[in-house]
Amino acid sequence: MNNSNKKELYEYKLDLLYYGISISKDCYNTLRKGTNNQINNNDYITTKGLIIVLDSKVYVNANLNNDSYYKIDILNGLYILKYKDLIICNVDIIQPPQFALQLTKISNGEPITDYVNIHGDRIRIQPIEGCANKCKFCDLNKKKYKLHSINDLNEAFIYDMNNVGFRHVLISGGSPLNRNEEYKYLNDVYEFFGKKYGNKFPIDIMLVPRGLNIDSNNYEGYEIFLKKLKEWNISGLSINLELYNDDYRKKYIPQKDFVGKEKYFKFIELAVKIFGKGNVRSCIIIGLEDIQDSLKAVEELCKIDCMPVLSPYIPNDDETFLPKPEFMKEVLLKSKEIADKYNVELGPICDSCKHNAIHFR
Repeated sequence: MNNSNKKELYEYKLDLLYYGISISKDCYNTLRKGTNNQINNNDYITTKGLIIVLDSKVYVNANLNNDSYYKIDILNGLYILKYKDLIICNVDIIQPPQFALQLTKISNGEPITDYVNIHGDRIRIQPIEGCANKCKFCDLNKKKYKLHSINDLNEAFIYDMNNVGFRHVLISGGSPLNRNEEYKYLNDVYEFFGKKYGNKFPIDIMLVPRGLNIDSNNYEGYEIFLKKLKEWNISGLSINLELYNDDYRKKYIPQKDFVGKEKYFKFIELAVKIFGKGNVRSCIIIGLEDIQDSLKAVEELCKIDCMPVLSPYIPNDDETFLPKPEFMKEVLLKSKEIADKYNVELGPICDSCKHNAIHFR
């Protein structure tokens, strides 16, 4: 069903990222409820919305907003997306798993969602609760910093594997303190999950440039570490540049800026060399810096065969605002031109994982 040719589906996605969605009473009544009658999981700032699929094609993580003119309703037993009275298309709704809605606990009495979480067809393993970094657009650093035991992580992972199912894995969460014990702990996590499950699931890691320990944060150390990850059956990496403009990097991501942009690009270049084109991506936050800065980031990443991921800035304060749909569209179209020139795809490759990225599909 598609009664409107005024916009393409990706343009509606940009609208939904900006305006969010409201839910009709009839639709709400059909959805599974959590411990507080919630229908979504208040997770990380870019994943706390409700995942919907437009016309079985375009995945969107849309925040719930009762004031939005975009509404999900029911017609002839099917979910539909409406703008005021205009029917746009059929939609599918992908709710969080039951363990997330009900805050199911592992044997230590803590919620599974503290350790792992599922979004679409991907499970996210969270070794570190909280974060050592103080990025201004992120809310992870508001939590108390804590390392999760590998046994607890594995217990939560096995529960999800047996009760929910997923297609691929991302080891992510907060960044570590700059201490050797933290480096060793994360090395142990990567090796454990890579060797135990890497032949069954593709496993990606999200990380900042680093060596095996704090004394090897140099180009030689980077290469040794990346080769070790490959040996441990890790499939791919997400090394997020996030911002290109030096002033904005200092303001919004001071700890990552301290690493140095040059080291980010060198680490990414080495990662592509070791893991191969299509297996390394880098997120760029869209909406803080000027369009030209974001496009410079896209081009520099494409030059070294790294897949750029365009992620809309989601405010975590009262000072800044979401980028408007027109802004996101301009960045997207110009980024696509650059990526095509270098024969590089805009990421992520997985359709489901595009839910919170600015993308065509």
